[in-house]
Amino acid sequence: MPIQIQHDDDHTVETLDEVSMTFMALMTHRLNAALRENGIASSEQRQEICAQFMFSQAYELDAGWFQEENVRYFPKLCFLERAKPTEDENLGAVNVVHIPSEASSWHEYAHGVVSDYFESGESLDPPVRTGSYDRENG
Repeated sequence: MPIQIQHDDDHTVETLDEVSMTFMALMTHRLNAALRENGIASSEQRQEICAQFMFSQAYELDAGWFQEENVRYFPKLCFLERAKPTEDENLGAVNVVHIPSEASSWHEYAHGVVSDYFESGESLDPPVRTGSYDRENG
């Protein structure tokens, strides 16, 4: 089955902006846990670190680039939809690739996502189901 590519401004604004904010909240949750586990007890300090990191990371994904040899590469986060894996696969085949267009401006959401996370008692609200391969995390 051919892979479907979703890459236009309407799809980015109507779908991927929300998906990206959920992903940012999940990354904030994981970064916050790592900071806490490594001795940063202050919630305010963890929030500041998370906000700074998420803004910088989102800005890189919106507009940043790096160079290898003579080629500039612009990192871009995309999201996949996969089929269920078959018996001999760990991951199912890619059905849909969601690529944000230039309409994405995720760095503008970063501070708000982090603030919402910490104002929600350092929890994902609403909860986010996650998993690896075909298994859901507990």
